[in-house]
Formats: sequence, structure tokens, C-alpha cells
Amino acid sequence: MKTTKLLLVSGALSLTLLACGQNSPNFKAQPDSYQIDHEKNIIVVNIDAEDDITHEISSVTLDEVYELSTPVQGLQNTQRYEVIKGKESYSLFITKSPIISIQVKDSLTKHPKVLGHFRYFDADTTFSSVIGMDLRGNLSLTYPKKSFNIEFYTDSVSKGKKELKFKDLRKEDDWILDGLYNEPLLLRAYTSQKLWKDIHTPWYAEDEPKARATVDGVYVDLFVNNEYRGVYLLSEKIKRSLLKLKKMKGDTVRGELFKAGYYHGGTSFKEAPEFKNSLPTWAGWEMEYPYEDYTAHYNNLHKAINFVISSDATDFDEQLGIYFDEENMVDYFLFANLIRATDNFGKNFYLAKYKEETAYFIVPWDMDGVLGTIQAGKRIPTTNDVLSNNLFDRMVANPRLKYEMGKRWKDLRTTSFHTDSLIARIEKRYNKLADTKMYERDELAWNKSHEAEHLTYMLDWLQKRLTYLDTYFTEE
Repeated sequence: MKTTKLLLVSGALSLTLLACGQNSPNFKAQPDSYQIDHEKNIIVVNIDAEDDITHEISSVTLDEVYELSTPVQGLQNTQRYEVIKGKESYSLFITKSPIISIQVKDSLTKHPKVLGHFRYFDADTTFSSVIGMDLRGNLSLTYPKKSFNIEFYTDSVSKGKKELKFKDLRKEDDWILDGLYNEPLLLRAYTSQKLWKDIHTPWYAEDEPKARATVDGVYVDLFVNNEYRGVYLLSEKIKRSLLKLKKMKGDTVRGELFKAGYYHGGTSFKEAPEFKNSLPTWAGWEMEYPYEDYTAHYNNLHKAINFVISSDATDFDEQLGIYFDEENMVDYFLFANLIRATDNFGKNFYLAKYKEETAYFIVPWDMDGVLGTIQAGKRIPTTNDVLSNNLFDRMVANPRLKYEMGKRWKDLRTTSFHTDSLIARIEKRYNKLADTKMYERDELAWNKSHEAEHLTYMLDWLQKRLTYLDTYFTEE
């Protein structure tokens, strides 16, 4: 018999729960370690806190006793089991990934957040909490499998924010549950985020070792109001604290963070119209930080974009580094073209400044329509083009910067952009999701294919893309 301590964060208590019955034909699951959808007849049980279960199992005790249709030798997260209760047959999945269960009484809309109850079960962190929850996205709102914003509260009355930590992610009070409905293999955004973090480190990392280059996430199984919603990515949000930008000091604006929220001449660096700091948005940009007392701060951004538009070739070459971090811009241009991020050159990225008198740098975001697809998940097999905007057009036209692009491309092609490395990265994630039956149970929830042919297409597309870019970035 094994004793496992489970932390109840919301009550700041720890209870000792016993995982009983490990040596009997019946496996008794720990309280809260499982969720059951009685409409879709899907059961997901987390056994990450258990010793390996290797003896013969003929039944599983959850809310009631479920008999296995055929006794098995142990329970594995690489198998799907049929269990029976009365006349009902269920698909039982074992996982070592987190299970999240949310209960909400009110209908969910994009705004405002509604109160809910959140329960999380994993080997090292188990807790419940009051949350606020709403729908997120634009195009994704049309999908049957919704994505959500969640914010943790100390209680349902004051709604004071509460920071929590999951796995190796940051400690934060608000999170994203990304449904990944438009991703046939559930891995494009996740793999792209990991790749960017591998190739790029914030230039100020020595001063801010905890600064992240972009968000990270962890795969979970989600139940909402007892309905199995499938496999989700629990993800961080891009914000000042993630990037470790300097806080505003008195009236002095130091760190800045802007989101390229919608297509406009401003977000493609073609236009710099007049602005009003009394408004939170300007020319396609949304000010994320600092925006306090209904006051934005577009002065520096306006000046930087105007420089891209109006500077002559000499000034652009000599002064670009004052306004934009050149190494970051080169990395982003190569990276976004490698994955062919069609929706990430006029929106879906952030522009940040670490502190006053430093250059802006790009933070990639929302990279779902990549690697041979667009944001709706539709395949676009094009491999022989280069994506750009006015800023990158001017950089490519500059001989010094084009040379730096070619040099950086050659370096990356021997490391993170090496064909074998990229293929191995994608296959490793695909195999993990396939072997642990995440694809299979997500398909049961949504009748949406994650078959291996999608992987074949992606890898074929990637190799053709690399061949084209090898010529583009290294030609004299």
C-alpha cells in the first residue's frame, strides 16, 4: 500500500490519501483522480501518483465498480480499456497527465467571466479553486470545441486574484485552456513555441534570468460540467511578468508591451498615424503594459514605426538597432518563415521593450496556422515564398542585414533548424500524443481525425520548405 500526499492549495491543507487495493484484482482509484462522462461513456483516470500497477486487474472502483470486459495484467497509459457497469460500456483511459474538471452554472460567453469551480489532479499538485471563466478567441469561437480564459480567485465574493503554478510553468493568476481544434495533430503551436525558446534568448537574460522568450504549456484532459471536452493545452499568457519587463516607476514609463491585435498599417510597419494616449488601441496595436488610469503610452512606438517608414537607406542601416533589436528581428524573420506563419506578420505577435532607452523586440504568439496550414486548419501546400511586412522588407533590402540573415540561417541549419532535428522534434511529440492515447480519446470526444497521414503531410511540407529557404537565405 502506498501513501501519497496531495496538496489542497485552496485550503492550504495537506491530506493523506490511501491508494488501496494495489495487490487485489480490483483497482480502487484515489478520490478526484478520475472523471467520468456518462453521455460519451469516457473515463479518464490519472495514476501518476501510484506505483506501477502490474498485477492482474479485473475491475476498477471509481464512483461505482466497473468490470473490465477482459481482465488485464496491469493498467497502462498506452492502452484503451473497455469497462462495463450494468448494461453500459465505457472507454477507460489511463493518463499520467493532469486532469482538470470545471463546473460552471452560467452560460459562457466571450465577456464577461462567469464564476466556476476548478479542480486539478496530478501527481504532485492537487487542488480546487474558485475561478472566473470565459470564452477566448475570434475564429475559434466558431469551433464546437471552445477555448477558454480562466482566472483564479481567492473567493467568489471579493474575487481577489490568486497565483498558482502548474508543472514547470510560471506562477500566475490567469491561464489559457486552448482547445487546439484547428490543429489536426494538436502540436503545431506547442512545437513552434518550444522551437522559438530553443533558438532565442531575451537579450537581457543575464539581468533577468527568469525572463521567458515566449509562453509554455502542458497538455491536460478537460471536463466541463461533467462533459469530456478532450485534450487541451494549459498555457501561460504573454504579459509583463513573463518577460520580466521593468515596471513603471512613478511617472516614468520603463518596460512596454504591445499586442499586434488586428491587421492595420501600423502593425505591418507601413503607417504611423496620429495617436491619442487616452485610447488603449492605435493602428492595430493594443497596449498591454503600462495601461493605467485610462492612459496609454504610444509615443515611443509611434516614433519607432515612423522611423521604419520615413528613414532613408543610410539612416535605416545605422539607426535600426536604436529602435529594434536586430538579432531578435533576424531570428523572428527566419523562424516565422521556417514554419510559414501566415497570420503572424501583421497580427498575432507582441512588441516589447525591457526598459527605457532600449530597443523593441518581438515575442511570437498564437502559432497554430503554421507548418503547411493556415489558422483555420486548412492545408496550404505553398513552400516557395517568403512572408514579410514593411519592416522586414527593408531589412532584406539592406545588404548588411541580408548577410546577417544568411549567416544566422546557416548556423541554425546545423543545430535547431537541422532537418533531422526538426523532424525528430515533431515526431517525438506526435508519438507521445499517439502512444498515450491522447489522439484516440480526443477523437472520441469530437469525431475529428488525428490520423498519421497528417504527420506525413507535415514532414513532407517541411522538407520542401527547408529546401526553398536554403536557397533564399544563402543566395548572394
